[in-house]
Amino acid sequence: MNEQVIIITKGSTDTRNLVQGLKSIGIRARLFTDGRAALDMVEDQRPAVIVIDSQFPDRSGLDLCRIVKTDRRTRSVFVLLLLDNPTYQREAFELGAADCVLRPVNVQQLVLQVRNLLSSVSESAKAEELKVGDLLLDRARHEVRAANNVIQCTPKEFVLLSVLMERSGRVQTREQLLNDLWECDAEIGQRAIDRHICFLRAKLGPLHRYIETVPSAGYRLVAA
Repeated sequence: MNEQVIIITKGSTDTRNLVQGLKSIGIRARLFTDGRAALDMVEDQRPAVIVIDSQFPDRSGLDLCRIVKTDRRTRSVFVLLLLDNPTYQREAFELGAADCVLRPVNVQQLVLQVRNLLSSVSESAKAEELKVGDLLLDRARHEVRAANNVIQCTPKEFVLLSVLMERSGRVQTREQLLNDLWECDAEIGQRAIDRHICFLRAKLGPLHRYIETVPSAGYRLVAA
């Protein structure tokens, strides 16, 4: 099970207490004292929130924040920086930090701030997800699941399915889908729509029935 919160620190007492405080309210948290190992885990598992200590043995907390927020794989992760010096606050926010906390730290308050960030992540994730019946599309992860099985989609298939799910229950003409997805010759484009629909149905397995063909009109996605 992935950690919800990663704490990258030199091993200060307040960050150790933060881990215990988060765990006491059911939030999974893990402390790292090795910056490179922490970044590897962030890239692999993408936790919801990273708490970074401003002073770190092998690189500064601001450097770590910059790395996280400039990597397309991790830029959506919320970063909270613990700062010893208020003069770095502006730079931290310019780098993309979601919040900054100045020492001395009130651990109980810090736990609440992290919990609030997790709530924001949860609301953001809902906006990034589309769900119709047993079909789930996650824009943030660029992932499609059919009955909890991951489906490998091409970029065009992903966008096409996203459009159909956003407008589930409504008929979409080939012309509408063409305008949404492609800028090319209409006849060629409509044939391309049909091909991608065919490929999508094949990949969806039993859920292929969700994509209905409406004669003389187009396509409609419903939880059949």
